[in-house]
Amino acid sequence: MAPHDETAAFRAHDQDCLVAASLSCPVCLSGSVDWHVNATDDYDCYVDCVCALCGHSRQVFLGQEQALRLALHEHQHRPLDPTPRPDPELVGL
Repeated sequence: MAPHDETAAFRAHDQDCLVAASLSCPVCLSGSVDWHVNATDDYDCYVDCVCALCGHSRQVFLGQEQALRLALHEHQHRPLDPTPRPDPELVGL
């Protein structure tokens, strides 16, 4: 498969499950993906992703807020929680 540019599809304030889904493997659809943020400068931030199931590896480019979000998870050794949670703003409706 030829390499191509892929951009992350989550907002910086999205729930963990949406961030994890954005990083899931596009080949086998597994959510078991090992990732590492690589920020060489302020403009070329990306995350290296490797699927633990099929071994597919890819780079997913990030915006600055997305890179910060993932870097905080990585720095705090806090994995993304794939469990969907109710949005606190919608619970009271």
